[in-house]
Amino acid sequence: MFAIRARPPLTLATVATVATLGLGLLATLSALVETRPTPATGVRRYELHVKLRAEGMQLASAGFGALQVAPMFAPGTADARARWMVVTAMSASSAEALVAQLAADPAVEQAFLAPEITLPTEARARTQARADDRCPVTTPSFETYQGYLGPAPHGIDAPAAWQRGQRGAGVWFADIEGGWNAAHEDLPGDRIRHVGGTPINDPSWRAHGTAVLGEVVGVDNGKGVVGIAPEVERVFTSSIGGTTVAVAIDRAASQLRPGDVLLIELQGGGPRGRYLPIEYWDDNFEVIQAATRRGVIVIEAAGNGGENLDHKAYGRKFDRSHRDSGAIMIGAGGPAREGFSDRERLEFSNYGGRVDVQGWGRKVATLDYGDLQSCAGADRHYTDEFSGTSSASPIVAGAAVLLEGSARQRGAVLTPAVLRELLRSTGTPQSGDTAKQIGPRPDLARAFQALGDR
Repeated sequence: MFAIRARPPLTLATVATVATLGLGLLATLSALVETRPTPATGVRRYELHVKLRAEGMQLASAGFGALQVAPMFAPGTADARARWMVVTAMSASSAEALVAQLAADPAVEQAFLAPEITLPTEARARTQARADDRCPVTTPSFETYQGYLGPAPHGIDAPAAWQRGQRGAGVWFADIEGGWNAAHEDLPGDRIRHVGGTPINDPSWRAHGTAVLGEVVGVDNGKGVVGIAPEVERVFTSSIGGTTVAVAIDRAASQLRPGDVLLIELQGGGPRGRYLPIEYWDDNFEVIQAATRRGVIVIEAAGNGGENLDHKAYGRKFDRSHRDSGAIMIGAGGPAREGFSDRERLEFSNYGGRVDVQGWGRKVATLDYGDLQSCAGADRHYTDEFSGTSSASPIVAGAAVLLEGSARQRGAVLTPAVLRELLRSTGTPQSGDTAKQIGPRPDLARAFQALGDR
């Protein structure tokens, strides 16, 4: 995996403009990205995310003119987003010193070091297989491996929607992560449009994004896999490459309408050294909340920290009675496969009262990686080993698309709150230790019956 770091020398930096911020500072806006191999599994920038108490306030801190300072969102943003800015430090130690300095500044509401951002794929997920030129002329169907599509209790019962004519038509879908291969033979490349950030040029990120899209929008063409919602009208991708998570989410959300579905396939390193859902950080929380208030359905991976999100260390940030982004948060449950306990929380999955529903967190058949088929080039790779809250979340996103498609056909839209409760109340219950909540598995047959669509 490659990490993106902001530090001198800026080998890939591109100087943009000199902008005057509401802070009264002149700053050079730079891409500030350096890509190189590293043992880390994520994207880390030595940058501070700073929120002012009010737009246009002046920093009392001295010396900021020598730093790279930029508004987080596009200049001219009129709402609360205009209060967020990014201050780029030269190292981790200097960033920590700046956090302490800014914490004492009366103009600053909060400042924190941006977390390491990783993909919520379970640590033991298979790496890409070596390409084999001895591929079949035509890729066979791998649908028999897609148990997550089947009837409840083992799957979400996608055919219950398909038999009603619901295959995603009329709904738009967005995926937030790092990279994708839109040229894969089993993706609708003509319907995929990139709208934010710079795709990360690394096979691991690209394989992950391709696998996610395969679960949701894989083409029903008789070969490979079939997506849960193969007839989604438009697909948008937005990358964290060269930008912040919050901006990547915001750019994708701006393309969507009420009832469209946005999936966040990221996690961050939290204060206890464990991976957390991306909404823990307030800049991300605010853009997610803005999207859901506008009616966009946000599906968010709970993360692979094996962590109790109700822990006191998180200051009730995952207590819905205290604050609620409106997103549907997804845990990882065991698949209906030998060696696993169906619907029981997998040991790596985060859990707690904030986790709404679950999907298969192991043995998911989809695109890329090459465990099922590995051909020269990556356009014909397939796997049945995709895992983590990474594999679980697209399953729920696909279910959300199908339910919204049914509502749209009737001239209605299911709000984020209504859809979240529908999935929870009609799903197949979690098994095992339910005190560590990851929620039920969606059951589309029951969900459609609850909507009166028989």
